[in-house]
Amino acid sequence: MYDVSEKDVLVKVVGLKKHFPIKQGFFIKRTVAHVKAVDGVDFEIKKGETFALVGESGCGKTTVGRTILRLIDPTEGQIFFDGTDISKLGYKQLLPFRRRMQIVFQDPMSSLNPRMTVGQIVTEPMIFHNVVKTKQEAYERAKELMEMVGLKTFHLDRYPHQFSGGQRQRVAIARAIAIQPEFIVLDEPTSALDVSVQAQIINMFLDFQERFHFSYLFISHNLGLVRFISQRVAIMYLGRIVEMGDSEEIFSQPLHPYSKALLSATPVPDPKVEKARKRIILTGGVPSPINRPSGCFFNPRCPFKVEICEKEYPQMIQVSNNHWVACHLVK
Repeated sequence: MYDVSEKDVLVKVVGLKKHFPIKQGFFIKRTVAHVKAVDGVDFEIKKGETFALVGESGCGKTTVGRTILRLIDPTEGQIFFDGTDISKLGYKQLLPFRRRMQIVFQDPMSSLNPRMTVGQIVTEPMIFHNVVKTKQEAYERAKELMEMVGLKTFHLDRYPHQFSGGQRQRVAIARAIAIQPEFIVLDEPTSALDVSVQAQIINMFLDFQERFHFSYLFISHNLGLVRFISQRVAIMYLGRIVEMGDSEEIFSQPLHPYSKALLSATPVPDPKVEKARKRIILTGGVPSPINRPSGCFFNPRCPFKVEICEKEYPQMIQVSNNHWVACHLVK
């Protein structure tokens, strides 16, 4: 589907689905519906690149990231990591891949154990995955990691509640890179931080990618950050990808009406350009993933819809070398 050789691909997702059952009943629970959080997603992430997932809250971005890491099990589909299908592997079989994959969560306070010192938080994964031979070696490595993420070595003896939000996120990053992974899911890692701190964290990610050749799945709704950090972008709506391609092409020539609406809402720093722009205002809210509209899921909010949009879901078509879109209006 994409113009990359298999040896360049680190992560490949084919037909990924994750449906959460809704159960009712007091004594006997029965499934009455499913929340289709992710419903047939395909993409590839090359070695050393940043691939971004963009969309409104609830569109399935985080579920995709956690399913790829097997933090939650997929309902259907395949997840290939460096050529190996890990979608059905058990706990022991997954262990070698756990070391090669990590995640930085959105809220560092909820992802750091409040009863452990930063030293324990950072050294624990190194000891568990046998990256180091002794606890002393792990502690020396932790000191290096503290300096790499912009903290001091004495911070290793402190607890998470003694840090600011930006400092806690740096601790989470240190923990993620401690075992030298190849692939890191960045789940809105800067959304809870001040703008100045966001820039520092993003620059840190770019520096680490250049030094260690990390591959990132960057999950965000901040389009400015996405354009700055990513090489390729996929835009999600109600569990499916509606447009995907090179970042610059997506941002300069969006084709799907939803992509156009998202990008039109992003402010431009030039006052003259901003004043001349036409903003696309979407009506209504995001439909429920339990009861999605017939045809194209976006049709109730689309200002350009035609008759077929209400009857048939569009197929993903290729419009240029690395630009794909699912829309009946694009031929």
